[in-house]
Amino acid sequence: MQTELALAFAALHRHEPAALVAWTKAGNVTRAELWGRAGAIREQLPLPPCGRIAISVRDGVTLLAAVLATWQRGGCAVLLDAADPLAPRLDLARSFGAAVVCSDAGMVATGLAAGCGSDPFAVIKLTSGSTDQPRGIGVTAAALCADADQLEATMGIGDGDRVFGAVPMSFSYGVGNLLVPALCRGRALVLPDSQSPLGFLQAMRNGMPTVLPAVPALLRALVQNAPEMPRSLRLVVSAGAVLLPEVAAAFAARFQMPVHSFYGSTESGGICFDRTGTAAAAGTVGSPVDGVTVTLDAEGRVVVASAAVGAALDGCGNPAQGRFVTADLGQWRGDQLVLLGRTSEVFDVGGHKVHPREIERLVAELPGIDDVVVVPWRDRDGRATCAALVAASTLDEAAVRRHCVLRLPPAKVPRCIVVVPTLPRSDRGKLPRAEIERLLGGAGGAIP
Repeated sequence: MQTELALAFAALHRHEPAALVAWTKAGNVTRAELWGRAGAIREQLPLPPCGRIAISVRDGVTLLAAVLATWQRGGCAVLLDAADPLAPRLDLARSFGAAVVCSDAGMVATGLAAGCGSDPFAVIKLTSGSTDQPRGIGVTAAALCADADQLEATMGIGDGDRVFGAVPMSFSYGVGNLLVPALCRGRALVLPDSQSPLGFLQAMRNGMPTVLPAVPALLRALVQNAPEMPRSLRLVVSAGAVLLPEVAAAFAARFQMPVHSFYGSTESGGICFDRTGTAAAAGTVGSPVDGVTVTLDAEGRVVVASAAVGAALDGCGNPAQGRFVTADLGQWRGDQLVLLGRTSEVFDVGGHKVHPREIERLVAELPGIDDVVVVPWRDRDGRATCAALVAASTLDEAAVRRHCVLRLPPAKVPRCIVVVPTLPRSDRGKLPRAEIERLLGGAGGAIP
């Protein structure tokens, strides 16, 4: 039996089959064409009617068609990162009960039998897994629609908009801002050639996007390399990592457009949004998304209540029943949320609790800082302190240290400061521990 999400696309298709689903380098893709592509994939899915199908493809149109085909068969789409090697993807697919992986190479069987009957979830999203195995978050059709509708209402996105596919649709950011709006709300997408920087710029120029969901690393690259932004563009959103004031200011100065910070999670969907485009300069992530309630618990952790919250598949009970207790520590500045770091990141130096985000924001005040990350550190003598990795082209370690000494208590001043040209963040905006250890490798200390 088709899910309600498949029925939503069927209604859009009946109403206007020639309407645009996606601009691509190869040409426009209409609802009628996507309907046909989904039908071809649907014929390859296991019989009897499937339970869970893992989807891991680079091509955006194929991904949309595969998800639609899964929903048309009443199944649940397990969204995997297509950049990972095939073997780990097969292992993940098996762990979440998927019979096949729809990949760039075609359908690959996992060795599990196809499931039967209804699944309570329409999608299984995976957390980033930068330090551990990814967690699976089951999301119902109602929760997916709630997230997309809440985001569009808050961001002012609607009919006539074209959303640029700068983030993978397998990530939670892409699910709420691209995949569900395209399949269930009729939003048109602009899908660039992800394998070519020139293809990306061509899509920006020729696809006429009006909305750009981005990550800070992309915004930095655009400031450095893009000659201009398309005149059609009216909204630029940044999520996935901290948007440094320097990056937001450089983008606004270069292209005469503000950048709006967005804070969300795989477990809960959208949480906060910067409606004015001033949050980065103020050190906040905006105020709660429409329909979302955000509070702080006794330990200062951010707690989210929303119809978009998913359910943990590992039995831990968080998230569950519309409530998610994040690992992020926060504080309020009026109605604006300030993130102080994650509970797992807070560390002790000489009896002082150190919130990495506090030091990162301070370092980012320096002109010429492109990116910064602060981590716990033990020096050669085994003393607990902290280290700062700084991406900058015009500053050295001494300048960063002087800035910190003047503004921080001694316990919070990084003892180890390493300046590099860039910090190699992932598509999700994360800097994996292995990369941090590599960049700090010659500094004569260790990460605890």
